[in-house]
Amino acid sequence: MTLQQVSKAIKRQEYQKKEWYSVRASLGCNWAWFKVLLGGREAGKSWSVVDFFVGSWKKYHIPFIWLRLNEASMKKMLANNAEKLVDPGLYQKYDLDLTVRGNNVYDHGEKMATVLALSTFANDKGVAHFDNTFLKKNWEGHPMYYHICLDEFQLEKTQKSQGDIAYQFVNQMENLVRSTKERMRIFLIGNTLQEASDILTMFNFIPEDFGRYKLKSKHCFIDYMEPTDAYKKRRKGTIGDILAGNTSNFTNKVSFDETLIVKKRLVSPKAIIYFSETEKFTVWDDNIIAVWNKEKCRRTIAMRPYEGLFYDQELRDEIIQRYDYRQFYFHNLISQKRFQKNLQLIKPRKQ
Repeated sequence: MTLQQVSKAIKRQEYQKKEWYSVRASLGCNWAWFKVLLGGREAGKSWSVVDFFVGSWKKYHIPFIWLRLNEASMKKMLANNAEKLVDPGLYQKYDLDLTVRGNNVYDHGEKMATVLALSTFANDKGVAHFDNTFLKKNWEGHPMYYHICLDEFQLEKTQKSQGDIAYQFVNQMENLVRSTKERMRIFLIGNTLQEASDILTMFNFIPEDFGRYKLKSKHCFIDYMEPTDAYKKRRKGTIGDILAGNTSNFTNKVSFDETLIVKKRLVSPKAIIYFSETEKFTVWDDNIIAVWNKEKCRRTIAMRPYEGLFYDQELRDEIIQRYDYRQFYFHNLISQKRFQKNLQLIKPRKQ
């Protein structure tokens, strides 16, 4: 074995001994505004982020925003003086005394956090959670940061969607950080469920294998965590392991239909399918769909009434029917998931 292989093997052995997740690696990537943490249930993802946020609050007076998908989930976080927001162990560790007024959580009378829902982003427009001098402030020489976390950002299989999560997330970020281009630590925490997340499609990347991915052009760090030996040992024999051990909540493995992925050379573009100005797909060789990459084609298909394009509902329904009958193939996973998401938005269907 080479020295590089030996070093890699040693690091893997050390990794397998870890029982709980740490945000340390993500924080080392200062260029990454978005830190996506994908891991099995009860791996310590949320605990680690809350520990970092509350520690930063106590040490540097940096407040944070905690986001949930919907209003019901948000209210649960705020109930009983935000007892679901901070683990009892962290409550004691940092000597917290929390109270709640509206959406704000106060520690010893000072505002420490705000809990918001993605689904109510329209109600948050114009509400100043940070003033325009926030990043210019400091605490004993330490600069301020935008600390934001969207927890459990992937829908469960039985959870009802309340709109386009990606659209809601973008708009809520616009509410919170506006035109900021520095000092943002935005965590996205999810269990990797049967369907890849809508939010990951915004980064135009869905990890198919465990590992750490650095999408520098998107300012995004993704940690797709393989369950360690220590984690699997702790989970072995629990109710979740016995009754649902092979589901992705616990195995942390994204499941997707590989039979429709065809990674062969694309030859001839036949049509451009328009969902919107930013969501377009090219149909290659009659039945292979890929995300549009500035290809030119005379034939265009509008999936909704679209300014400047002829809209034919029968043609739209034919595309939907061909998809339902599995007559389309996809050039890669991201093309499949983005196409699937856009179809879901115009014609809700059971997954």
